[in-house]
Amino acid sequence: MSALSREQHDNNNNTDQRRNLGTISGVYLPSLQSILGVILFLRLTHITSQAGIIYTTLLLLICTASTLLTWSSLSAIVTNGDIQSGGPYYIISRTLGVDIGCSLGLLYYIGNTLSGSLFVLGAVEAVQHSIRAYYARWGYGFSGHIFPHDVQLVSLTIVAAMAASIHVGGGRYVTALSHFFFGITALSILFMLLGSIFFIVGWHTGSLQQYDRSFHENTWSRYEPDPYTGVLPDIYSCLALIYPSVTGLLSGMAKIDQLKNPRKSIPKGMFWAIVTSSAIYLMVTWLFGMSISNRTLKVDKFVTASVAFPHELPVRIGVVMTCFGLVLGTLTTAPALIAAVAADEVLPFLSFLRPRYEGDKTRALWFTSVIIGLATLPGSLDHVSPFVTIFYLLMYSGVNAATCISGYVRPPGFRPTFRYFHWSVSFVGFVWCMALAFFISWLGTFCSVLSFLLMGAYIKKSRKLAATGMKWGTLGSAVRYNIVSSALNSLAKSASAVPTEVTLSMSEEGRQLKNFSSSEDISVLSSNAGGGGVTDITPEEVAHLHSTNADFHAKNWRPQILTIVDVDANGNPTNLKTLSLASQLQQAGKGINMVIAIIDQSSTAKAASVASAVDEICGGTTPLDDDQSEISGLSSLAPLQDRWRNEEESLSAASSGMDHYDTIKLIQRSKALLMLQMKREGMDGFAEVSTTDGKFFEAVWSAVIHTGLGPLSPNSILLSLPSFLTIEGSNNNNNASETNSLAHEQSRIKAENYLRTINGILNLGKAVILFKSSPSYPQNGDIIPDRGTIDIWWIVHDGGLLLLLPFLLSKHAVWFGSGGDGKRKKNRLRRKTVGAKLRLFAVTTSPRENAEKLQKAVTEHLERVRIQADVIVVEDLARTDIAQYMRDEASVDDIPSRDMMASSRDQTLKDKMRISRPSNPVASLRKDGISTSHMTLGEVFSSDCYEDGPSNFTHSGDGIQTATVLNEMVRRESHDANLVVTNLPFIQKDHDSEEYFKFLYTVCEGIDNVMLVRGSGAEVITAYA
Repeated sequence: MSALSREQHDNNNNTDQRRNLGTISGVYLPSLQSILGVILFLRLTHITSQAGIIYTTLLLLICTASTLLTWSSLSAIVTNGDIQSGGPYYIISRTLGVDIGCSLGLLYYIGNTLSGSLFVLGAVEAVQHSIRAYYARWGYGFSGHIFPHDVQLVSLTIVAAMAASIHVGGGRYVTALSHFFFGITALSILFMLLGSIFFIVGWHTGSLQQYDRSFHENTWSRYEPDPYTGVLPDIYSCLALIYPSVTGLLSGMAKIDQLKNPRKSIPKGMFWAIVTSSAIYLMVTWLFGMSISNRTLKVDKFVTASVAFPHELPVRIGVVMTCFGLVLGTLTTAPALIAAVAADEVLPFLSFLRPRYEGDKTRALWFTSVIIGLATLPGSLDHVSPFVTIFYLLMYSGVNAATCISGYVRPPGFRPTFRYFHWSVSFVGFVWCMALAFFISWLGTFCSVLSFLLMGAYIKKSRKLAATGMKWGTLGSAVRYNIVSSALNSLAKSASAVPTEVTLSMSEEGRQLKNFSSSEDISVLSSNAGGGGVTDITPEEVAHLHSTNADFHAKNWRPQILTIVDVDANGNPTNLKTLSLASQLQQAGKGINMVIAIIDQSSTAKAASVASAVDEICGGTTPLDDDQSEISGLSSLAPLQDRWRNEEESLSAASSGMDHYDTIKLIQRSKALLMLQMKREGMDGFAEVSTTDGKFFEAVWSAVIHTGLGPLSPNSILLSLPSFLTIEGSNNNNNASETNSLAHEQSRIKAENYLRTINGILNLGKAVILFKSSPSYPQNGDIIPDRGTIDIWWIVHDGGLLLLLPFLLSKHAVWFGSGGDGKRKKNRLRRKTVGAKLRLFAVTTSPRENAEKLQKAVTEHLERVRIQADVIVVEDLARTDIAQYMRDEASVDDIPSRDMMASSRDQTLKDKMRISRPSNPVASLRKDGISTSHMTLGEVFSSDCYEDGPSNFTHSGDGIQTATVLNEMVRRESHDANLVVTNLPFIQKDHDSEEYFKFLYTVCEGIDNVMLVRGSGAEVITAYA
């Protein structure tokens, strides 16, 4: 046998020898010994005299109910996995996670430590009452104090002696003496129960007199000031005083590493300990309450010994010995708990308690002794008991919360074998324990919960899991996953049906665009389905698929943006201002941001080789200037095992696919750079990098289709305005030289592909945003002097997206501007206008449009949708073809004339005016049921904006002249704007890509920052929240 095998064999033997305790000796007796403590002997009869038998019984049942509910939760956790040293702390920390687990572990440690001080004070008080009773019997008066602060001095002496005995002898003596101490406790209980029974029948009086016997005097509550403290109790103080009697439940888990079968012993042992102790407490309450006078119970707090049979002395000594045994148990379990917390290395201020070797608890022992000693300084267990109660109740609440959430979320790893567990029981236990804590002391509970939250925040901030190597599965992750998955499933159900009704922006009521034909359309579907593996569709199924989507409403629309980031051949992101715009829209719109970079695979061969070489030189990391430390936490760049790499293979374009090592390294490096830039911009979202073999438009379409999850797929695509130099140059030089013909042809092909990209995105029902940026565009951390200005040049309505996006941008902190001191303005008053200044330029597209009426109509619309902007009407474009380039020409013939709009109240005519081919099934509608997706502003905001006059006129100029006029107007009116937003020209059928981009470049020429928007046709803004 090898040395390693022998060592493993010895460890297994040691483990088997250690795990030799059964249910009775390992769980039942320790739990019962902790429960049957000082409260039973010194306070239960006094509480009965104050609250009465009925209410004391009710309090005991309430306390027992909390322990039974917690027992169910503990049993579920115990039967779900192994528990190591640390007992209950290990349960909470490994189930709820390090942040909450350590916080609750510290609360339990404090409660357990305060219980030790409670036991010490109980021993001292038992001696005091015994001396006082003997002095009174001999005819002498004795106050119970030999000198001032004698209780504190004696308590500190006891704590020091107990700690020294454990330090010298170790915990093995405590384990060996535990049965001895429990025997003394059992005999004391037996003697006092026999004495009370004999006192009732008149066979024995003990140290009491015949006049102390009184029946039915303590049935109901009789609250009087305490004869020793002068404090008048109430039901809540009695609850706080009696609850520590049931807090020994967790003591049965202290020896879990010594149990033969923890999953069987702990549930059974704790249950019978609760039942036995509850029966004893109820017997004492009724026997003493029904036979001894109320005055005697209030004056003699140690009446359990005064009536004991055959003699009172064994009980008086036995109670003191019981308290000593409980103190020793506390000094054994509490240091182990705090040592386990320190060993997890998540609390830096507890590092001095970390065990220096296995089993070392010396420093933890003396640290715990100091806390116990300090807690005895109040000098009375009545002052300590409420705090013990609160801390234990919070611990019980944490256990119940952990199992409730685990049972409700049902993560795969939570598989308890305890047959009686259900998450609703744990929920009741959580509410029950928290309610008791607040009833006892709302202020103390609030402070404890606040301390718990602060401790959790401190742990979350200070811990370095990567450095310590700890990776705990937390319940928080399971909860977040369950919430997200449930929300996604719910959204998916509401979005699964094809929407046939839409929400209007003005009348705010649904309008049906098109009724589904139950005969013709179904027959078409059925005939198409018959050709392959799809079965015929029944009318009921079709009706279900096309059922009304009642959950859809424009007010729920928010920008879920997919940002296409340009990268060079080395994977370095370019046009980073696009990320700045995406970040501002995401933070203001509260949508989901997805960022993707597409690397041209045909040009990655050389770049991938460079990335691999840099990685090898830098030892697995990528140099990122000053942000090298940040990038390590954003993307793992550790070298992967290259199982397919052929060192002798020459690098070529053919070997630069996803199956090649260097390509993967390039993608990893590019993604890390992308995530770093997102972090700089303060952007929350998801980043990915993919490759393409040169067909950029297909890669973008694939990203648009496959990015996201169900209803959380992107609805808006953000791209940077491309720069095709030869096309731009051809605006000024139409006679390109023959040497540049090849470059011009390449630019034309790129422009054609890019136009196909945009058109494909629009066909997919997504909004498109093209962004031309300059270094002047503000990014995260910038401060714009005074306030930023965003100008909106509104030509076509297009569902209101052109209005909503600038409004969201204006609410971002970057646009708040600075005060006179150069610092960013703060929104100190909710009604104070902050953010960018919005200016809306309403463009007239017909000489018949009345500028004054249009301005009034647009202003009223802005008031309805609660957007503040200055409205300026621009009439210089009225005799140009601007509308022709901004909307689908096929829809022009379907837009009703002025005379038709004047008579639009007739329902039959309204049906005729409906657009037969809406660009989107959820198209925006006017209040009279007419689609507005391709309408100009004058056509949208009623016929009152038109003047009488000739309806036919001839537009002058071609597309470039129209674009030049628009550019001149924008440069004149918006020269001081930080951003200009306008409609993206519509892509007509068989539109020439070169002419299209010439139009765009002419519109944007000389303007620093331009955002071109083309909506999907769906309404995105409403007149109410």
